Amino acid sequence: MLKVDGHTRQLGIIGDPVEHSFSPAMHNFISELTGNNYIYSAWRVTDVQNAINGVRALGICGINVTAPHKVKVMRYIDEIDEKARLLGSVNTVVNKNGYLKGYNTDADGFYMSLIRNGIEIRNKNVLIIGAGGVTEPAVIRFSYEEPASVTVINRTHARTLALAERVYEKTGFKIETEAGLDSYDVIINTTSAGMAPKLDILPTDAIDGVDVIDLINENTAAVDMIYNPEETLFLKEAKRRGAKIMNGLGMLIYQGIIAYELFTDTKLSDDIYDCIREEVFG
Repeated sequence: MLKVDGHTRQLGIIGDPVEHSFSPAMHNFISELTGNNYIYSAWRVTDVQNAINGVRALGICGINVTAPHKVKVMRYIDEIDEKARLLGSVNTVVNKNGYLKGYNTDADGFYMSLIRNGIEIRNKNVLIIGAGGVTEPAVIRFSYEEPASVTVINRTHARTLALAERVYEKTGFKIETEAGLDSYDVIINTTSAGMAPKLDILPTDAIDGVDVIDLINENTAAVDMIYNPEETLFLKEAKRRGAKIMNGLGMLIYQGIIAYELFTDTKLSDDIYDCIREEVFG
């Protein structure tokens, strides 16, 4: 059990809402396992600028940043890692003697979770549903792996076109913005469809002319960034069609591992993923 004393150093996560976050359980478990004297909390934040001032004033060693603050927080920190700047958002801020540097661990965490589950991107046709804050980093990360194609569809088509333009300007990688294939090798839901209170909704229900179920077969890998519930309606329907399925838990764990190493300047053991999955998530 963690022992808090005068030497205990503080970590945490900011967002709105943030009460649902599993990050405190995961990071505190890592500290307990490694014997590092850190404690991790969750803070609901609406005023990002003052929150960042508080990080400096209180000497908080680092914070994770979740929705809706991943872009806004970039205005208030001292330095942004080159990869995070390219990806367009920050989810991890490290405090070194009052100097705050921002990183993005989401994209690498998500890609690592795909590889762990045997889901390849190279030479594959990938469909991403949703053009929110997590999509741009994912697409840019995928572009490094030379996919056959990446298609992004969204309820608001203008938002998809804007995302495609930004990615092309940054990387020269062209995104398709219409679901023109009969099926896809990898289909990824980045929307909140399937998470409470939208449990009975498929991610394409709000997109005219597209039914995600029609695009799935036994050769498809269906991926949902949602991890609670464990199987969304999208994943249940994909499983019925014989597809390989994966939820967002692996991404949560891997991005947390990378962030913890940045916070504490330590290298965690290779088996830490399995320990977290078993002990924290059961």
